Amino acid sequence: MNSVENNTSLQALIAPLKPVVRLHSRSAPALCVQPAASRLWLAIHLPRFTLDMATRGNTEPQACVLVDGQGTRQRVTLVNAEAARLGIRIGMPLGAAHALGEVLPFMRVPAAEQQALAQLCAWAYQFTPMVVPVAPDALVMEVRGSLALFGGLAGLLARLRRELRQLGFNALAFGSAPTPIAAIWLARARHSTPVETLAALPAALSQVPIDVLNLTPKLQQDFCGIGVRTLGDCLRLPRESLARRFAPALLLELDRALGRQPDPRPAFKLPQVFSSRIDLLWEIHHVQALNIAMERLLSELAGILRAQVASVRGLRWRLYHADGSSSDYPLTLVEPSADALHLLRLSREHFLRRSLASPVRGICLEAADFEHRPANPSGDLFAGRQGSQGGTETWPRFVERLRARLGGKALQQLTAFPDHRPERAGDTQTFDGTRVQRAAASGPESSPRWRERPLWLTRQPLPLPECDGRPNLDGPLHLDGERERIHSGWWDGGEVARDYFIAHNQHGTRLWVFRELASPRGWYLHGIFE
Repeated sequence: MNSVENNTSLQALIAPLKPVVRLHSRSAPALCVQPAASRLWLAIHLPRFTLDMATRGNTEPQACVLVDGQGTRQRVTLVNAEAARLGIRIGMPLGAAHALGEVLPFMRVPAAEQQALAQLCAWAYQFTPMVVPVAPDALVMEVRGSLALFGGLAGLLARLRRELRQLGFNALAFGSAPTPIAAIWLARARHSTPVETLAALPAALSQVPIDVLNLTPKLQQDFCGIGVRTLGDCLRLPRESLARRFAPALLLELDRALGRQPDPRPAFKLPQVFSSRIDLLWEIHHVQALNIAMERLLSELAGILRAQVASVRGLRWRLYHADGSSSDYPLTLVEPSADALHLLRLSREHFLRRSLASPVRGICLEAADFEHRPANPSGDLFAGRQGSQGGTETWPRFVERLRARLGGKALQQLTAFPDHRPERAGDTQTFDGTRVQRAAASGPESSPRWRERPLWLTRQPLPLPECDGRPNLDGPLHLDGERERIHSGWWDGGEVARDYFIAHNQHGTRLWVFRELASPRGWYLHGIFE
């Protein structure tokens, strides 16, 4: 289900937010008309969105404030919990805030806020196909058709709280109503009681402060001058006077909130390329301090993968250093995965083998080429979760952990080449993640087509002493009757002419020896069977 509200009497839709990241859509969203009474909009308001976004990659709490203005006229417009405990209040001069304790000031960056809000909408797409950003610090979702999947509205809210805190957003407020504007206003007013019918909207909105409208300072002053403090007071004013004295757009917004006018919303388009960055408050000198930022970035990626029912075959971590440089750390998987916990373990192992050449001030996670997968890739409806908490670990995940811990070149696999010369018939190469399967013997033959060869060869053939025409190694060697003659390589300058035998020493060890056919016809040890 990928739908968006539409009304044919409206000639233009509300312009969608255009985030900095490039978003691609698999298909254009379908349009449908749905009665307002049958919808339920859930608004998520993040009152400290800018500060949470700036501090979510750090492990230690730090007092932070958002300021506005220039020079000595800078004043605090937003504080986090740590700054509030120091006694810093909204409206306080920045100099006075510094006098109360160590505090980090931030300025608003609208482009960064817009990008972060777009990424949060992409993460929320896993809960419903209708997600709309509401600048600068909220989003709304149509959740009526998704409630049964999450155990009702209470179950959905519990999961949203838990997973948003995992992303680093701790200040949350929710509101639900049949119209998106009413849900946003209720969330801003921290009115947590669900409003599920249009008939109940006027009573629910009547006690909501007029501050939720985000009016200009002049309009707020005008309303206060006539004694309007709540939306109920505003709704009791004559409609004609309200439109004439204040703004016609305000009257339209009130009608949309009450469901009297249609409120078309643009459908959000899912990204096909994931890229998210967290900037750190101070310089990081050890990779262990990056764990919180990595965990939150992977949680964000996992939400987008769940929304698309997809997996990734690789990640790319990028570290931004204090000197302005950056370094990339690609991580390749043996099999596609969407498990955030597994990806976090691999990333930790990957970074533990490395030391930071210079301090880090930011970390970015990138992923592309999403592989869409069936809902149950194992094919077993009753298959349990494996590999997460002490369960059976699959061989691809075991290989991935070894490669992350020891390095990509630490795991080697044997590779066969079509050459009769033993030293050129096989080699090792970096393990590429594919399972090596032994070809099954075909036909009714009871004996192998080729003579048996050892798995272990010496780096170079080792000359053996000869006694009475027989090779000697801690005593005479007993040779089996059959021999394997190899005469090859005259075309490339590596000609060999040998007779190979399986030999046994006095301890019963099987050896692979050969005698040169050309002069001086010496004996050599070339392999060991066991």
